[in-house]
Amino acid sequence: MQPKWRGRKIALGTDNGSLILSGLIKVWGKEKAVRFFQQLAKQEPALQAGAPSSRIQLMAGGEFPLTLASGNTLQTFVSRGAPVDWLPLEPVFVQLNAIMLAAQSRHPNATKLFIDFVLSKKGQEMIRSFHRVPARNGVDAEPPRIFKGYKRVIQDIEAAANAEAITKLYNEILGIRQ
Repeated sequence: MQPKWRGRKIALGTDNGSLILSGLIKVWGKEKAVRFFQQLAKQEPALQAGAPSSRIQLMAGGEFPLTLASGNTLQTFVSRGAPVDWLPLEPVFVQLNAIMLAAQSRHPNATKLFIDFVLSKKGQEMIRSFHRVPARNGVDAEPPRIFKGYKRVIQDIEAAANAEAITKLYNEILGIRQ
């Protein structure tokens, strides 16, 4: 770590770092990932509660020069002209969002139609308009740099099952009291 980033120059969320930590554990192993976050904690980051968008707004306003946040959230601010930009930290950690039909749905055929629409080209273009990454081949994210060309690690069922323990570890490393 570099001394120039010490002293509240890096903003971290108090409630969303477990995805990055769990991804690094998967890629690097627990020991190396924990050591990385311990070194990051020594930089005395600014710990911010709340949505990542609040950290990005503070960063755009000059409160600190660097934050860790999802590319699509940062891209929303870039697209609106905020004086920020982003770089991917590879590998890029990805959470999948599911769409499903309830077993006892009152209107299962209407739900099936809705699912078909969401997965259609038009539905995925709508998802893209919300600055989300579409799941359908042939419908790129906007801009494509949000998702194309990076090594991706998808949060698996094991990471989801260990989310509470990883969040506890993240909080312990950064001294976050919950």
